Amino acid sequence: MENSRLSLCFDRTTGTLAAVENKLSGEIYRVRGDECSVEAVEFSTDFADLQLVSLDRQGEALKARYQSGGLTIEVTYTLHDTNSFIEKQLVITSDRNCGLRRVVLSRLTFPADVMPYLHPKLGLNRGAEPSCTYFVRTAEGGVFAGVEIPFDGSSHRNREVTLAYAPNVKVAAGETLVSERMYLGVYRRGVHDKEQGDLPMQSESEAMVAMTSAVLPPPSTPRLGPVLCGWWSEMWRKPYRTIEDVERDMRSIDFAVECGIDIVADARVWAGEPQKVSSLRNDEKFELGELPRKLAEYARRKGVRWMFWASMGNSEPWCEQERMGKPFRPDKPEWLMTPYSATCFGYRPSFDWLAKTILDAMEAGQYGAWSIDGDFFGGPGFDGGPGWNGGGGPNGEPGEPWVHPARCESKLHDHVNPDINCICQRHLTELARILRQRYPDVYTFYSRPTMDLGVWALRHVDACWTINEWAGLEGIPGMEPQPKNVLLGDKIRHWSRMRVHQHFFPHYLDSSLVFDAPKSMLGLDSAVVFDAPQSMPNRDWTSEKIDYIMLSALSSSPNQIFYLPSQAGIPAADKREIKKWLDWGRANLPYIMVRKDLPDWPAPGKVDGSAHIVGRQGLVFLFNPNKDSLPGEFSLSEESIGLKGDGAFRVSQSYPTAERTATARYGETIRWDVPGQTAVILDIQPAP
Repeated sequence: MENSRLSLCFDRTTGTLAAVENKLSGEIYRVRGDECSVEAVEFSTDFADLQLVSLDRQGEALKARYQSGGLTIEVTYTLHDTNSFIEKQLVITSDRNCGLRRVVLSRLTFPADVMPYLHPKLGLNRGAEPSCTYFVRTAEGGVFAGVEIPFDGSSHRNREVTLAYAPNVKVAAGETLVSERMYLGVYRRGVHDKEQGDLPMQSESEAMVAMTSAVLPPPSTPRLGPVLCGWWSEMWRKPYRTIEDVERDMRSIDFAVECGIDIVADARVWAGEPQKVSSLRNDEKFELGELPRKLAEYARRKGVRWMFWASMGNSEPWCEQERMGKPFRPDKPEWLMTPYSATCFGYRPSFDWLAKTILDAMEAGQYGAWSIDGDFFGGPGFDGGPGWNGGGGPNGEPGEPWVHPARCESKLHDHVNPDINCICQRHLTELARILRQRYPDVYTFYSRPTMDLGVWALRHVDACWTINEWAGLEGIPGMEPQPKNVLLGDKIRHWSRMRVHQHFFPHYLDSSLVFDAPKSMLGLDSAVVFDAPQSMPNRDWTSEKIDYIMLSALSSSPNQIFYLPSQAGIPAADKREIKKWLDWGRANLPYIMVRKDLPDWPAPGKVDGSAHIVGRQGLVFLFNPNKDSLPGEFSLSEESIGLKGDGAFRVSQSYPTAERTATARYGETIRWDVPGQTAVILDIQPAP
């Protein structure tokens, strides 16, 4: 199997991978031990027990079929034409009922030592991150490998990697189990590669993001995704009591429309009716009450996608003091997730009921957007309760959200043992797929637990919640005093680079936090502004440098989460400014959907930026967070900014003023002065 980037050699007698040719670096890597195995409650089958029955090339795939007694394993290797990686997947069938505990996708021995990289790194609980990618660095390039699921069961020792996971499901005789996929890819070292502890080098990050972008492509119809977060934007958080409560939220929707924001997230889980959903029995259907329905209808009339906010396991895990949340289906105590106060998300009957109930709610409200939140344990997903680590950050930050593999001790459920992580992951992916199929135009959005589980938890959705949730006003270390919106813009670009370069997110699955929590949040609930009251005097609305924070957000991702004083209000000119830039983003969406970062991160004495090139034209953003003017630098090349082709190109500044134009040939370096605390937009076009 081969393409222009990668060539794979297989052993005809065993059907296993024997060598990998990295055409990007001109290297060949001999590998050993590409062997699969299956462990069930009833039996254990190693690769030595399997007999190769057939080995066939079918288009872009190589398929090997093995048998051992009543067990059949079909192995498929897939290499697409433009990819620098392969995927391997097993289809397992047994002639008897069995409980599958562990599936080994491959055991590989490489010609150099293996470096494990755990991700996503959130600054806490080092060593317990959900995903692991294994890098093998060579003189000119290298190899990367892993399993496409959080909390897999892979391990390594010196030069050997075992890629595995624990399905822990019961499979009926004759039923097939389609395994999770493993990946194996190659990369070439680049001029900007630097070894920085256990972090990936730039070439490794770029190779991983190219792969995740191929596996998790952007939607077929891209769109800008600006979301007004009701919870952080002064919207009503409790069940509606009167029409006045509804009219209050209608004013927030009007505010969003004036800002050009066309997605608004309900601040109330289950439309403010968690007690109703947690009391449903038998075949009772979830119906929206009159007041929530009025608000949903108003949003549709205003052209706004009203976002339905669902939870898993518990109907309202965020208001424990009011005891609003309870496990679902009180008539089904056998559905409980032992020992937690939650309905088990990994138990098929309870999951099927929850999926149907969410679809009922979506239909009742004719919602244009959907989100799910919480964790697999029926909790909110943060602050050190059951199922979380909690605790403070490395610099005194409040406890960040974190996740553990899901566990359920119930003996009544159909999982093989308490480790139900894989089952919960599959159910979450299935839920998003069902919603996408039923409502292909709905904007789908993941909050917890997926925002902390990493890139492999993000299938079938438009975006996930921002990593920078708490809206603190701490700036980049070492930076001189800045206007607030410059400080926040720098944080947007910093956290977005973490998501892309260290967590391997395609940038179009991330979302940027725009602005900070309104000052009134202290009055709403002091617990949700974690640096209150120290920073509250600095949380007054400011009109200064709105362009800087908006361009930081648009250059980082097509998705944004806005924290805005939708009740207290902001000047009309500022609403027009926000709308102007969102409309600009919609007009330039093809460029926003692609991104290649310049080498420097936001830092003292540096100009950072990103390129957004489609073929031979596009945009380059340059940001100078410093007080004094500094030059930004890039070259007109594919390696630097993703520019294709040769010849001469015209570089012209379109913002903040159209005062300079330069012409240069492909490969030449461009240096551009950027005023202090300013964002600049450059247009790149072939020279006439």
